[in-house]
Amino acid sequence: MVGLVAIALATALGVVAVWSLGGGGDSGARATLPADIDPGGSQPPGSGLPTEGIVAHGSVVPRLTFFGDSIRAQVDVLLDRRKVDPGSVRVSTEFLPWEIVGSQGRTRRDAGSNTYLRTTFTLRCTSSPCVPANDASALEFTAGRLSYARPGAAAGQRRSIPIDWPVLLVYSRFAAVNLDAPASSSVLPWRADLESFPAASYRISPAMLLPVLLVLAGLLAVAGAVLAFVAIPRRHEAPEPEPEPEPEPLPTLTPLEQALELLEDASRADGVEDRRRALELVAEVLDIEHPDLARAARTLAWSEDDPVVEQTSGLATRVRTTIDLSENGNGRVH
Repeated sequence: MVGLVAIALATALGVVAVWSLGGGGDSGARATLPADIDPGGSQPPGSGLPTEGIVAHGSVVPRLTFFGDSIRAQVDVLLDRRKVDPGSVRVSTEFLPWEIVGSQGRTRRDAGSNTYLRTTFTLRCTSSPCVPANDASALEFTAGRLSYARPGAAAGQRRSIPIDWPVLLVYSRFAAVNLDAPASSSVLPWRADLESFPAASYRISPAMLLPVLLVLAGLLAVAGAVLAFVAIPRRHEAPEPEPEPEPEPLPTLTPLEQALELLEDASRADGVEDRRRALELVAEVLDIEHPDLARAARTLAWSEDDPVVEQTSGLATRVRTTIDLSENGNGRVH
């Protein structure tokens, strides 16, 4: 019952304020602030404004809100145009960590010599400083400043008055007390006002991002295939075997060396005749330079008895130790 009475009273005050700003049917009526602005006892009797000719009031609508909802911060100003230039009125304030979304709104209404101004900021905060610690948290904005100039004042001659903001209560969207509700209850622990949230936004449009990702995936696949192809070991044909080197030719013996080998060989069937011919060849070769060896060889060659290997091999040994067969004129054949 008390709540209904309060609602009715607030509605009546609002109607009176709008009627007053509209002139109330009397164009000479004096403008007053809305019902939620109380100039206090500083007003001169019958003036409705302080001696400075301007009064300002800051309000937040609604003052009770859920986390993530949008709110409106309003600055209501009532001024006397004889003392304050309405076009010079400026509002300077900060709402951190809240962000200003949308454009700033400004309305003006004139009634007689008075002017009513309202500046509106739409705010929203979805960052961690605005998250309620428990079921609710109280947030308070930093006081703002309203500056103005008197009619005909020189540039830079401005005055200012403070703007105080009421405490804002932010409630959590998750009501812990609702967790105790029965499982069959239709009351869910989540509460949300989806209309207050902005539409989803993207740094890159998904329609544009998808083709780009597909192209990048294709390029990566091609690069992987190229790397795999390069890494595959290749089969190399076995080199043809190098031809074996020809054996070194056996040294060719000089006639003297052949004769000496015959004198030392006892296995030949016709050894006697061969030895006689070999002795004669040795005698002819050594006849000039080594007559003694030549005479001994010729003696054995023409002896009545058959020359035996023991005799001829001894002679061959004397010849090998006496002369250098490699330097002999009948040496190796080149």
